[in-house]
Amino acid sequence: MYSGKLPIENSRQPTVRHLGLIIGVNQYQDPAFQTLHYAENDARALAQWLVNSKGGKWAPPDVQLIQGQHATRELLEGVITQICLHKAEPGDSILIYFAGHALVSDANGEGYLALTNSRANDPTTCLHLNSFVQQVLAASKASHILCMIDCFQNGQMWQMRRSTPYDSKPLLGPNVLGALQKMPDRLFMCSCRGNERAPETGERGLGFLAHRFILGVCGPAQEAGTGNILLPTLHSYLFANLSEQQRPQLFGQQTSPLLLVGTLASQHIAEPAIAASPASSSTGGSGLLSKAGLRSQQTTGAVNLAEQVYAATGSTAGFSSSTTDMLMPSSLDSRRQQQCQQLIERAQQFFQAQNFGEAFNLAEQALHIDPTYQEALILKAQLLGTAGRYQEALLVVDQMGQSMPTNPIAWSMRAVLLSNVGQHQAALAAIERSLELDAQNPESYVIKNTITANIALGQSQAGKQSVSKFQLAAVAKPQSARKIFFSGIGLHLLGLVVGSLGAILPLLSSHLSPSIGNGLMSIGLALICVSSAISAFRRGLVALGIALLHALFAGIILGLVYLLRFRKVYAILQGTNKDQFLPIIHSQVLPLFMLVLWLAMAVSLPFLITLVSGVAGAVTRARRKKQ
Repeated sequence: MYSGKLPIENSRQPTVRHLGLIIGVNQYQDPAFQTLHYAENDARALAQWLVNSKGGKWAPPDVQLIQGQHATRELLEGVITQICLHKAEPGDSILIYFAGHALVSDANGEGYLALTNSRANDPTTCLHLNSFVQQVLAASKASHILCMIDCFQNGQMWQMRRSTPYDSKPLLGPNVLGALQKMPDRLFMCSCRGNERAPETGERGLGFLAHRFILGVCGPAQEAGTGNILLPTLHSYLFANLSEQQRPQLFGQQTSPLLLVGTLASQHIAEPAIAASPASSSTGGSGLLSKAGLRSQQTTGAVNLAEQVYAATGSTAGFSSSTTDMLMPSSLDSRRQQQCQQLIERAQQFFQAQNFGEAFNLAEQALHIDPTYQEALILKAQLLGTAGRYQEALLVVDQMGQSMPTNPIAWSMRAVLLSNVGQHQAALAAIERSLELDAQNPESYVIKNTITANIALGQSQAGKQSVSKFQLAAVAKPQSARKIFFSGIGLHLLGLVVGSLGAILPLLSSHLSPSIGNGLMSIGLALICVSSAISAFRRGLVALGIALLHALFAGIILGLVYLLRFRKVYAILQGTNKDQFLPIIHSQVLPLFMLVLWLAMAVSLPFLITLVSGVAGAVTRARRKKQ
């Protein structure tokens, strides 16, 4: 329920601090999630509007943009925890925007957000909304939290539970909806980007919701006289100007106004409009998009950390004027200068068409004319970084820094490349230097936030496996080598005893069914094989020692059987006539033969399994270490 404006009699309210986490994913590793076309554009447009001096005027360090392949579940959970539980303070407002796929699990009926490394058939690889609400929203100190979910709807359970063709309520489900009723000012605004019957659609390079959002906040959704943008007003505007598919549904209780832009001022004090924009809807909106340097048509596929800064440096439109002024002309005559400029313009066209080879050749031609030409060096480093040749790109960036050490673009690119090769602390120092040179560039703040998140993620995952912070309360400590060694010996001995007992059971009692003995032999062999596989996969050579001890124990058992039983049976056979020979073979010799055969299998199979599983474990550990 909305309560409208808060009355203030004597003084202005302190400015609200806004924290933003903006997420967009087009391409997923799991082909079950179809590729989206506008999600990353929408996220980028919203983030740039929020920090734009003519838009939301949010502080750039307080807005984090995570897109494409970088938007993994592990990273998102760490960043959400950092913002909501550690950074947010009373009085703060948090906006979490997600553009991508979402699903309702057929197994438990719960809603999940799919990240780039999520699997459609494994909800544990997704962000669990119920856990997020119970463990994060409920515990956050922030005064307001708004979650905007502009998602493509997936799952048969979602289809079954819809009350309308584009209903978002199944994503939240009764558990989340019930929890929101008990948590004031914890809100979800959900929109249908598409589903199995309705494709994703957009306008001017953006999805319909993001496009109308930008148009609305540039004028029509502002309060007259103050320029403030409150959630109820914005929601009413979007609801009236979007079709049924994209029309947002609002869930939760708002007990005090959620202010997106502006300040809550006294009704008796006349104040200038804050973040005012031209009142025209379409013209004002498109103009702001152009001024913010949004190149929606140029955004492609998955955007990793490198591509975020590359998208900005590929064209100087993404940088402030103070930054572009640093790209000073080379000491060439005007004709050669024009020649280099034409080559780079053509190279950028090839780059946008993803013809990287031709773009690289043209950049090299420009550098042949002038080895210090800054735009050519930037494009060359961009191309090398896109190809994953980070060390070569670093050399180019170093060349840029030598010729112009106060160029913030060079420091930003250096930070990106160092982060991609795992040198996060050095990357953090580089991006800090870039911000010292140009503190007005929002792209640099995005890079810094991402590097900081990478450092925090690496620290939280050191020495343990990657597990969901929202789904597991504790992680079992890995067993020591000594404990695994003795537990492996114990399982092997147990398997030997059980299997040997099953083999000689007919010798002890001829009235028992043979199936009992066969069952005991199977159980014993299974225990030995499973123990060998687990021990070898975890510890390698330690398991080989267990297999050797196991062979020794089997030899001891075989020797005892020879001394205690085989000689006796042999003596009986020598004094037996032909009529009693076959019954004795069946009752005495055959069980001994089965025991010998079983012991041979119990010794040979563990050796084979140990070798195979040990190699597999070594490969897996090497791969994890490399990652």
